[in-house]
Amino acid sequence: MSVISVEQVGSFLGFNLPGESSQQKARLRALTIALQSDAAPTSLVSYNSSGIVALVGPLPSALAVAEELPDVPGCLILATQGGESGDTETREVAGRSVPIIYGQPKTVTGFLGKFSIVVARDDGEVDLAKALDLSGGYLDVVLDLSREPMLANEILPPGYFAPRGDNEALDQACQEIAELTGQFEKPRYVLYDPDICAHGSRGITGCRRCLEVCPADAIVTNGEKIEVAPHLCHGMGSCAAACPTGALAYAYPGRTDTLDSIRRAITTYRQETGIGPELLFFDGAKGGPEVAASVAQLPDHVIPWKIEEAGSTGPEIWLSAIAYGASSVTVMTTAKTPVSVVSSITDQIGQVNAFLFGLGWNESLVDLVISQKLIGRLSDISTEALPNAKYATFGGMDEKRAVLRAAIDHLIGQAADLPTEIAMPSGSPFGEIQVDDEKCTMCMGCVAVCPTGAILDNKDRPCLSFIEWNCVQCSLCAQACPEQAIELIPRLLTDSNARMERRVLNEEAPFECLDCKKPFTTLSMIRKMEEKLSGHRMFAGEGLRRLKLCEDCRIKGMF
Repeated sequence: MSVISVEQVGSFLGFNLPGESSQQKARLRALTIALQSDAAPTSLVSYNSSGIVALVGPLPSALAVAEELPDVPGCLILATQGGESGDTETREVAGRSVPIIYGQPKTVTGFLGKFSIVVARDDGEVDLAKALDLSGGYLDVVLDLSREPMLANEILPPGYFAPRGDNEALDQACQEIAELTGQFEKPRYVLYDPDICAHGSRGITGCRRCLEVCPADAIVTNGEKIEVAPHLCHGMGSCAAACPTGALAYAYPGRTDTLDSIRRAITTYRQETGIGPELLFFDGAKGGPEVAASVAQLPDHVIPWKIEEAGSTGPEIWLSAIAYGASSVTVMTTAKTPVSVVSSITDQIGQVNAFLFGLGWNESLVDLVISQKLIGRLSDISTEALPNAKYATFGGMDEKRAVLRAAIDHLIGQAADLPTEIAMPSGSPFGEIQVDDEKCTMCMGCVAVCPTGAILDNKDRPCLSFIEWNCVQCSLCAQACPEQAIELIPRLLTDSNARMERRVLNEEAPFECLDCKKPFTTLSMIRKMEEKLSGHRMFAGEGLRRLKLCEDCRIKGMF
């Protein structure tokens, strides 16, 4: 474990913190201790670009921009106006030949070094790169000059630029494009474990949280699981924060490294000052400069913590920070933070504060604030330590649900007046299911689709049971139930044993075959079949009796 200096703390944060008062010195020591170990490495994602740029838009605009890109290795134009669809020509622009094809883009897919544009022409569709016989068969960079770009993602794929008529954005795009030749690498930000994914089962779709919050559209359904496109992923992290099971996890830094580091920071500061620090999460690229501009106003008890993106931490990290002794947690966003990420963070914070309010805290210990309102938020939080408070020491865990349970149980243990249960907002990954025993036929379809082992059967008798902590409220069971007998109730039980115990939801005595007396189904299932088939001609008269025979006796009766 390497010891780092105050200068290295400044390098990590992107700005220097003052170190004059006792609290400022304690904050610096807390950060030097917290950052002693390096984060475990993750794998890399590579891009290879030969620098061929496709300009898409009206011909006059595209020609003007081509004049501004004299240093790129190659340039071509898909002209959406200015000629007949299907025509091609070549023009000299800035001392080089630029091929031009006329037509309308139908689809664009890919990323830096591997874009494909399908062009709709009067004579059919054609792949632009292949039509121009480009080496490798792909385009490297796309500069979309349309007022309404082909792609409308909140975050565009690497190598795709859409200035939307903004001259300043166009100039910035041209500057970046000039540097996009060669090989580039980035971390693989998100890891996926399909074994604990609650997206789907047996053709039924359940949890869609990650799909709904990804601003780059880098996650797609792949049958009953999902697939993350690493070249499209920008590491915003909202997918991992929203994932109820931990199937998606932020990889760099990983959960273990983050927990251990912030625990050391909070513990060191609290031991040296006697007060709980405020923890400020900000993303280095967009938020760093804004925090740096306000560093002189930053209260001494605030520990700024740089993260990759605003959405890359989640409830398990925030609750752990409070359990370690932080007086509050603030996640800062900027005007550049995607709306979907802000919405996701807001939902997650709502869930966390619902839990904390249920335990008796009367203020938002976890909050989201835009950079312009940062100082006001940080100045309003009380830093007084709780009398006789005990602080958590857990760490070194990477499983999301295990971390959540450790933090939740610790905070419940500190509550004075403990309710039996805490109502949680819709969408929370905690809760129970209620089964209407008048409707339930014990078909066990819910057991078959449950991805987390929350709903269980019994091989000895018709019995449906439930372990509440395992339930992530994915809704697969409710959607699989043919009788619509299941209702989801988001809540959190404060008794850890009650959360973990196996309890019966519904049970029946088995129905015995009329001939051999072998138990083979339930009475409710027989009644349901009688109800549905009583009017069918094949089950008229004695036909209904066959429903009450086991499979063996039913076959015997046919011969």
